[in-house]
Amino acid sequence: MGQFLQFRHLLKQWWLTASRDFPWRHHRSPYRTLIAELMLRRTRADQVVPVYERFVNSYPTLAMAAQADPCDIRAILYPLGLSWRIENIIDLLNQAYNRFGEVLPIDIEALLTLPGVGDYVAGAVACFAGGQPVALIDTNVVRVLGRVFGVDIQGEARRRREMHDLTDSALDRDDPVTYQYALLDFAAKVCTAKNPFCNCCPFSQASCCEFYKHFIIDKK
Repeated sequence: MGQFLQFRHLLKQWWLTASRDFPWRHHRSPYRTLIAELMLRRTRADQVVPVYERFVNSYPTLAMAAQADPCDIRAILYPLGLSWRIENIIDLLNQAYNRFGEVLPIDIEALLTLPGVGDYVAGAVACFAGGQPVALIDTNVVRVLGRVFGVDIQGEARRRREMHDLTDSALDRDDPVTYQYALLDFAAKVCTAKNPFCNCCPFSQASCCEFYKHFIIDKK
């Protein structure tokens, strides 16, 4: 079994019994996925849940959100903090509706034209809402893949070609949605930034994690 095939297999097996449950994973329209991803920036998922649910219940469509009173939107988003993000979302909603009407595209290049939408958010919409095999790169993905495969994660690792090549090679192109959710959940629950739970990690147990072999075992 190749190293990437083994990685995907172990990750998926772990996720089958350890997945997290969030409302935006059940209704993955481009609009709802975009709203969730914008809220998740610099904010823990558990903090986003009540705000997200209130927002999509109040504005179930892009048109309703774009035509809403900005003061009402600010009131809903206020618990998330970061006033710049709130204003960005309001601006984005208006521009998205003016350009695309009722249905947001899942085309990455089109999404990147919207204010505040970067590579990760655009890729997440394309992947989760459109099922496209997009390799998402953020600090959590970099940490897991870098540790398992022994790639340097110091500094701006997510911008380096080596990390882009690694994320692309590790991607499950047949089931990218499950793969990305599993990777994010694994980063949050096992391969944490500080004090990772290596003793219950499927990769350390299978002796295929470079971090565990060289930084954990060697220190014992």
